[in-house]
This record gives sequence, structure tokens and C-alpha cells, in this order.
Amino acid sequence: MKQFSRLLFIFILYLSYVNADSNLITDLCKHCDDPKLCLSSIQTRPESGEFAATTNQIEIIAISAASANASSTSAYIKEMLSREDLEPATEATLEDCQKNYQDAVEQLDDSISAMLVDAHADVDVWLNAAISAIESCSNELESGAGNDAELSQRIEWFLKLCKNALVINKMLI
Repeated sequence: MKQFSRLLFIFILYLSYVNADSNLITDLCKHCDDPKLCLSSIQTRPESGEFAATTNQIEIIAISAASANASSTSAYIKEMLSREDLEPATEATLEDCQKNYQDAVEQLDDSISAMLVDAHADVDVWLNAAISAIESCSNELESGAGNDAELSQRIEWFLKLCKNALVINKMLI
């Protein structure tokens, strides 16, 4: 019986710890334009279970989610560029987008580095730079050169992830 009581106590402590983290994530995400995306993008990251105890840690996870999305989209663009049936204008647009995504990944890496030293103003600058780079890609695609529904969706998703991270960061400044 004593063993069972200890296990029950440990389990209750664990649940309160998990709920505290979950509550903190929920509290931060409710300020975002897309709270559901914010919650899911943070809670589905492998590191969120053991690493999401503070607002700074949650911010790092949010930026990591945006970075993972950017890396995936960069790979998607690279795959599109390997097609031989691309028109020159489409190819030029995709090459520009590829470079912008590579820049965005670097800027998000810089954001994480800035978060590690609590330089929240720098995080703001790097996140806005990443957003600007991908908005440039979006504008080129919308002008008609290389419009691709999946790429447009990926861009929209990336921008939302970055804006969620930006909202969380502004709460830390």
C-alpha cells in the first residue's frame, strides 16, 4: 500500500508539472493570431515535453518550429527547381525564394542564439527579417511567376509560425 501511495503521489506531481507547462503554453498562445496553430506547433515538437518549463524555453521551441518549417519548404523548393519543364521566370522566382528561405533559416538560428542570452530585442529584429524575406518570396509568387498552391500554403504557414514566435517574444520584452 505504501508503494502505491508513493507512485500515486509521484504521478500527481508529474501531472501537475505537465499541466503547468501546458497552461503556460496555452497562456502564451492565446495572445497569437492563430492560437490553435501556436499550441499545436509547440506541443508537437519533441522537445516540448521536457523543455517547455519557462517562457524563454517555449519561445525557443516556437522559433524551432518555424525553422523546421523553413527547412522543409527550402527542400520543397529545391525539388521544384530540379524539374526540367520550368519556365525561365518561374525558375528565377523559385531560385529567389530558395535563397530567401536559406536566409530565413539563418535568421531564425540567430534568433535562437539571441534567445539563449535573453537578447529579446535582437530576437525581434531577426524574426522580422525572416518574415520580410519570406513575404518577398510570397510577393514574387503572387505576381504570377511560379505560383504554386502548395508553396503558397507553406509560405502562409511559415509566416504564421514566425508571427506566433514574435508575439511570444514581445511578451518577454
